[in-house]
Amino acid sequence: MSLDAKTENPPQAGFFTIVSAVFWSFLGIRRRQDYESDAASISLKQVVVAGIIGGIIFVVGVVVLVKVILANIGTTA
Repeated sequence: MSLDAKTENPPQAGFFTIVSAVFWSFLGIRRRQDYESDAASISLKQVVVAGIIGGIIFVVGVVVLVKVILANIGTTA
């Protein structure tokens, strides 16, 4: 392995690649090939930030869904 190969930075993942990786990880469905390509291009900091934001969006979504359901109980004809 040459010195150039060690100092070469892997390509950085885009926004949608990070969101997709975190989404599929939440579901627990990942192909080995996708995992390996994501691991090479996504940094730990990106995964942590995307995971926290994804978790917050999930919790807020569940709370809103429960409030809508509870508000509509008994209002149906």
